[in-house]
Amino acid sequence: MDRDRMLEVGVGLVSRFGAKALSLTSVARHAGVARATAYRMFGGRDALVDAIVSHELEQLRLRLAEWGADEADAAERVRVRVLKSLEYIRAHDALQYVLREEPEEIVRALVSPDLARPSLVERVVDMSIVDVSDAEAQELYPDPRAAAEFLVRVVYSCMLVPGSSMSDEQVADLVVRAVIR
Repeated sequence: MDRDRMLEVGVGLVSRFGAKALSLTSVARHAGVARATAYRMFGGRDALVDAIVSHELEQLRLRLAEWGADEADAAERVRVRVLKSLEYIRAHDALQYVLREEPEEIVRALVSPDLARPSLVERVVDMSIVDVSDAEAQELYPDPRAAAEFLVRVVYSCMLVPGSSMSDEQVADLVVRAVIR
């Protein structure tokens, strides 16, 4: 069994039982491998959770690179990325389960009380700016990192408080106005 498959099993378990119930033993059992294999692969629950988050962030990074890639205009790329990010969050079963049943887990990840570890916002920003082209970077205000952080914070705000008088399109348009020169 490869690591990615174990991570997918972990995400599936979070979708059904939540983040708090996640354990190496449950992942091993549902993946059909020995408990020792899961411990050898991850070492402990915290490492498993971190690996799942990293795996999910890489999946998001790949999608962000695709979303809007066909758009010649940086403003339209940002707009599409906001809209697709909101759509992605709403369709992500594990994230939706945790938002409904264990919102404190999401809040803890977003604010990261452990100063030695980056917050989820910082991690998403770090991974999302990797694929920004030089031409696109020149159009981002005030700079690529700040623009990405603003976009991430807005999307997470919409995730945490889903009800709004604004449509997704309006949210995306406001983000574009804020981050494109």
